[in-house]
Amino acid sequence: MKLNYRDKMILIVVFVLLIIVAGFMLFIKPAIDECSQASSDLESAKVQLSELEDQVDKDKNLAAEIQTLYTSTSQVAANFYDYQVAYKATDKVSELFNVDDVKIKNSNMTISSYGSTVLSPFAYESTATATDFDTKVDEYNNASTTDSSAADANTDANAADTNETAAQTIGYYSLNIQFKSSLSGFKNFADNLTTNNEKSMVIENVNIENVNESEISGSMTLNMYVLKKLADPSAS
Repeated sequence: MKLNYRDKMILIVVFVLLIIVAGFMLFIKPAIDECSQASSDLESAKVQLSELEDQVDKDKNLAAEIQTLYTSTSQVAANFYDYQVAYKATDKVSELFNVDDVKIKNSNMTISSYGSTVLSPFAYESTATATDFDTKVDEYNNASTTDSSAADANTDANAADTNETAAQTIGYYSLNIQFKSSLSGFKNFADNLTTNNEKSMVIENVNIENVNESEISGSMTLNMYVLKKLADPSAS
């Protein structure tokens, strides 16, 4: 079959169109899709970079903030005994018993294993009485306070109340002790527990069984509250 010039031109045009379509589907479209995906990935990476830069900016003072928090928590922890093995805890009690103005003799001392307990907050209510002048000063101060500052104060007070009433879990040892001492010696021991050095050791209960002019005897339970100290971040 012999094709005329017109048919040949039609076949050539169709063949060229097929080559163009095939080239578009095989090469150009995948390249366009790949370029579109790369553009999308680039935008996503830019967003992540921006978020990371913001986080880096927020964390630029992180080391100083950690050190500040460590200092404040260390100040709180300094009010408690450090975590220690049980025999060290009993040694501490024996040391307090042997102070010159105490001299408590213990015939038996047992200590619990290290455990935890919940400390409930103690609400202090002042028994101080206010004078008429104090009342008038308070009335004047309240009258001169704006509503907004009063609202802020109430908000702060409510937040403080929430913080103060939150119970905390803390480690402790419980020691059961049979003892003998003079009455003055036991009083001195109890007074010594109220000092800053021993404020986290408390007398949970005491039972006085025998009392005479020179000596008392009985049993008591001491609780030694313990906080494990944090490692200094500046040392790492």
